Amino acid sequence: MNIDKLPDDCLLHIFNFFSKFGTLLNCSQVCERWKYLVLQRLSNVKYLADYGPIESYPVRNTILYEYEDRYGLIKRIEWFPKLKIIESGSEPEFFSNPTVEGFLFSLSNSENFTNCNSSLKMLAVDGLYDFYANDIQGPMLDQLHINSCSISKFSKYAKYFPNLKRLHIEHHTLDDFEDTFYTGPSLEKLEILEVIGSSQWGSQYDYHGFSLADKCPVLKSAYHYIDREDEFWVNSGIKNHFLEDLSGHAYPNWSILRRVLCKYPNLKHLAIRRGYDCISHENVIEIIHMLPHITLIDIRDSKKVDENTTRYIAQYCRDHNRSISLYYQKRPKISKNWPHLSTKRTRIGRGLDFMKHCFLKTYCNDFPYLLDPDE
Repeated sequence: MNIDKLPDDCLLHIFNFFSKFGTLLNCSQVCERWKYLVLQRLSNVKYLADYGPIESYPVRNTILYEYEDRYGLIKRIEWFPKLKIIESGSEPEFFSNPTVEGFLFSLSNSENFTNCNSSLKMLAVDGLYDFYANDIQGPMLDQLHINSCSISKFSKYAKYFPNLKRLHIEHHTLDDFEDTFYTGPSLEKLEILEVIGSSQWGSQYDYHGFSLADKCPVLKSAYHYIDREDEFWVNSGIKNHFLEDLSGHAYPNWSILRRVLCKYPNLKHLAIRRGYDCISHENVIEIIHMLPHITLIDIRDSKKVDENTTRYIAQYCRDHNRSISLYYQKRPKISKNWPHLSTKRTRIGRGLDFMKHCFLKTYCNDFPYLLDPDE
C-alpha cells in the first residue's frame, strides 16, 4: 500500500514512534499534510534533550535532537506548545524561552546567560553561576541540582533560594577535603534534600550534610552520600518530625547511625547502602523499637542480618499490629513487593516523589536531574 494513501491516524501512529527531531523535521517537509501531522505529534511533547538514550526520559513525551539540529529547533520552538523542560549543552537561546519551566545545562560559557527567565522553576547545572544565583532568578526556583558545590559554598548563596522544594548538591575531590558547617538561612520549604560528598584515592571528606538538613524544618526525604569510615558531625539534639524517608550511602558504625536515627522519630523508610558490618540483628531490633512508624528497612549489603531477624520482626508485627518489611542480602528484591519504587536510571522523572525515583538507587549518579512535579 502506498504510504500516501494511509489515513491520518495511521500516519500519526507511525510518527509517534519517531523520537528524533531531525527525522520529524524531514517528514514535515514532505507535504502540508505531513507537516500538519508532525505538528500534531509534537503538540504533547514536554521534554527536549540532546542526550540519549530515549529510555532515560519519559519516552512518550520526549524528543531528542542532534547538535547540528539545534538552530533549526530554536527557530521552530513554537512547534512545542506544551514544552516544559529542555536539556541542552549550553545554548543561551533556549534559556530565553518565556514558557519553559526547567533546564538541564552543562555550561562552558555561563557569561552568555544574561537574561532572566520569568517562567524558570527547575534548574540542573554543573556549578553556582551568577545568572541564576541572584535576587531575581533565585527565588523563582523550586528545584535545583548542582553537580559541583560544597556545603560551605552553598551557604554563601542559599539566601537566593528561599522557595526550593528539592535540592541536590554534589562535591567530588581527589584529595582530603575539610568542609564546614552550613551557615546559611533556613530553607523553610525544602522537602527533598540530596547531598553527596566524596573523595578518591583513600582521601577523607569532611561531611557536613546533616548541618544543612538541620536547617530544613519541613524536610520529608533525604539522601546522604558519606565517603568516610570514621566519625562525622551529627547534632542529635536537633529533631525533625517531618522526615519520613532516609537513604544513606555510608560506612558508619552503629553508634553514629543511632545518633542519626534519633533525629527522625517519625521515620517510615530507611535504606543504608554499603553498611556491610554496621548493622546487626540486635541493631535492627533496636531500630524497630526506636522508630514506631518504620515500615521499610533496606540493608541489602548487611552481612550480620539473617533469617532470625526476619522471624523476630514477623512475630513483633503480629504482637504489635505493625507491618515492617526488611530486606537484606538473601531476601527477595524490594521491587517485587514495592513495585512503585523504581531502580531505572533516569534524567527526568515524573512526579516530585523521592521514594519512587531515589530510594532504591544505589548510586547518586542514577538520580534524576529534575523531577516534573505536575506528572
